[in-house]
Amino acid sequence: MKPTVATQQEIQRLWSRGEAASSGKRWREAADAFAAIIAHEPGHLPALLKSSTALLQLDSYRGARDSLLAALKLANDHPKLVMELGRKLRTFHEAELLLALVRRSRFVQCNDPRMLTEMALIVSSVGDQELALQLVTQAVRLDPRGAQPRYLRGTVLMFLGRMEEAERELEASIQILPTFAQSHWVLSRLRKWSAEENHVERLRKLLDQAAAGTESEAYFAFALHNELHDLKRFDESWQALDRGCRAKRQIDPYDEAKGRELFEQVKAICTPDFVRSPARRDEYTPIFIVGMHRSGTTLLERILGGHSLVSDGGETYAFTAQLKIASDHKIQHALDMTAAQRLPSANFDAIGRGFIEGSRWRAKGKPFLTEKLPPNLINAGFIAKALPDARILHMVRDPIDTCFSNLRTYFSNAALYSFDQISLANHFGQYRDLMRHWREVMPERLLDISYDGLVMATEPTARDIFGFCGLPFEADALRVERETGAVSTASSAHVRQGILTNRGAAWKPYEPYLQPLLGRLSELGLT
Repeated sequence: MKPTVATQQEIQRLWSRGEAASSGKRWREAADAFAAIIAHEPGHLPALLKSSTALLQLDSYRGARDSLLAALKLANDHPKLVMELGRKLRTFHEAELLLALVRRSRFVQCNDPRMLTEMALIVSSVGDQELALQLVTQAVRLDPRGAQPRYLRGTVLMFLGRMEEAERELEASIQILPTFAQSHWVLSRLRKWSAEENHVERLRKLLDQAAAGTESEAYFAFALHNELHDLKRFDESWQALDRGCRAKRQIDPYDEAKGRELFEQVKAICTPDFVRSPARRDEYTPIFIVGMHRSGTTLLERILGGHSLVSDGGETYAFTAQLKIASDHKIQHALDMTAAQRLPSANFDAIGRGFIEGSRWRAKGKPFLTEKLPPNLINAGFIAKALPDARILHMVRDPIDTCFSNLRTYFSNAALYSFDQISLANHFGQYRDLMRHWREVMPERLLDISYDGLVMATEPTARDIFGFCGLPFEADALRVERETGAVSTASSAHVRQGILTNRGAAWKPYEPYLQPLLGRLSELGLT
């Protein structure tokens, strides 16, 4: 029924009230105003979008998601609307709907290079690097002097294994904007640098000019560390790394007490009785790959993804997305305390079915799907309870090798513990304790995989992994250097080189500087 004139006037009044409340961040008032508009006119697209924003600010996750999905059904293909929907769909981890929207709307034909670049970044973040490349390539055509599109195109090309093209794009970005710190950082990771070919002096000058405690300082410092490390100039390399870590700690301080409390809460909830779940046969088998960052999880997924029966699902928050719906809470990272406290009363059958339904498109009709998100180690008990058929693979690497690799990796908005040696050692101890808990409460659900075994005795280790997952052995899966498939992680350059056996003890040249880390690991009985 078409609203009456009086209703239209009321809608306008409510809209003005909601807009004013939103501007003042009075989110409850705004949400109520937009809800009233929707009650008058359920198909009011702007009100649905505004309602989604307000409800999310109020941490009413399910209501915010419902408003967004209702808005999506009413949307046309106007680029600005598609852009807004794309941002919101990524927030709610609705990757399948996002990618369908981008393709259906032919967003690649948009004539705004800024929107194309932003959408390419969003699409890349949900794992479709080929579509991201199409979008950002169009942005570069429209704005060949744009540093951001060139940087993103270089990064996506790196994920796709096209390293020479990636290097050209990153250098083009730097020529356009010499102070674009992220381009320098990605370039520093692209390959090994030599005494004859490096950017050390360029990076030194830029680092000297960077403001203290900024992201630029951190990116330049980590880039300089990477190249000096390749040149085996270890004392200088350490000074750069130490500066980068100090800058990152200023930008994103780590709350160690919160991390410890969360681990303890999860262990208290996840008893043997709690994690036990009734049998249920799903249409495909999820394989969760967990562990510390930099423990070999990318290599393991690359091997599994080479199997003919396995779809390589990439690194997503698809399981956390279901926990968000169940807890009605916009969880920070893979899990947070609010969600952990609410989840014991959740419907885990619904969580599991939601995951299977929401990730079906990634399985591509295959009977197995990998889900590689290292921090899912904290969700292992919830995964076991929600998905009775799921396999959980845990990568185990030497404590010092793992911690040092974490220390020298720039995580933009994750693993904040990794920028301080003591916090890093303490987190490693908490992680080891949690994994011990999982082995005690559900030993049959978890397989520990030695990183050293995987790289030094690849075939027998792979046979054990395949057997645990219910897969026949396929030798071709061990060809991780194959050109097919994207690798959208910090290991994207390394894994293309095949299975490397010489990456242990990279910390030894830095031993004098690592005494806080080494001492704390020793105190915890981990070395």
